[in-house]
Amino acid sequence: MRKKIVSMLLVTVFAVSMLAGCGSNAADTKVADSESASETDDEGFVTYKACFAVGMTGAVNRFAIEKGLYEAEGIRFDVTDSESNDMTLSLISRGDIEIADGDPSTFIPAIQNGVPAKLVGNMWRYQGCFWLLANNDIQSFEDLKGKTIGTAGPSGGMKLSVLKMLEKNGISEDDVTLVANGVYQEAYATLTSGEVDATIIHNPYVSLAESEGIGHALGRAWDYIPDYYTGTIIASDEIINNDPERLQKFITAYYKVHEEVKNEYFDEFITWAATYMNTDEEILRKAVESEIDVWADYSVIPEDRLQTTIGYLQQYGWLDEGISPEGTYTNEFAQKAADELGLKNPEN
Repeated sequence: MRKKIVSMLLVTVFAVSMLAGCGSNAADTKVADSESASETDDEGFVTYKACFAVGMTGAVNRFAIEKGLYEAEGIRFDVTDSESNDMTLSLISRGDIEIADGDPSTFIPAIQNGVPAKLVGNMWRYQGCFWLLANNDIQSFEDLKGKTIGTAGPSGGMKLSVLKMLEKNGISEDDVTLVANGVYQEAYATLTSGEVDATIIHNPYVSLAESEGIGHALGRAWDYIPDYYTGTIIASDEIINNDPERLQKFITAYYKVHEEVKNEYFDEFITWAATYMNTDEEILRKAVESEIDVWADYSVIPEDRLQTTIGYLQQYGWLDEGISPEGTYTNEFAQKAADELGLKNPEN
């Protein structure tokens, strides 16, 4: 169901997808019909039909909405719930949303197959913030031999991360048992129950496991495949072609408010996110600070990462050989945002 929001939506459900699905539950709503959702309202705000990630992947953006940082830029959102990146693509195709964030490896083949949209920028972090979390009997990668490892899904970026981490430590698929065990709490439960000996997972579950003495991190995925691209912003062809100034307003604001959260509201964000994630504040702080090196807030889509990411997925047979990122993205809006805000490429 589509819902208008003036302030942030407190989310209690986490979507299952390769990155994290989009979704929201309205806490403070503003009602308007779909035809007026994209117009400037009587108070001078521009409203966007959107779908945004949940969990830690979407936490900064949702804090910025609740804090009123977007409203300070003259922006409000009409956020639609979605259970997966595939559903998000359906919403775009139907015209129910015009901007979203999510998994580029899902979006790119869909765009090539006719979904009327393009990638238009990076998420606040766009490297795979996945961790390999092991129980206390596993002290090294060598100890994983003969053990069961959770890969989140049967394919995609999280399983790819497991395979690459094993490969770079001299362990083959034949040395272990790989199982699709879900994400977030579901994956964590398989570790605590002993169903798996290790699992790929998002924070704050690594920090939680270490604080509870349940397990510890064996490695960070982005240290093993730093060129894998996992987080992008997508926009419909309708807004790209027919309302580019309005799209530019959102793209520029997205990076501006994320920089504000990082530099001006960090402690307040930590307190808010601890409640949002139902996690102890100190555990949440440790989780965020352990990933601060990939909080990039850089807008321009890295073309080399796109091709590399597609190549990785094709290597394991998860994408057809004919899939290419060509024609599926534009950096027009991202470059303008970078120039206006003085954003620097963290890889230079």
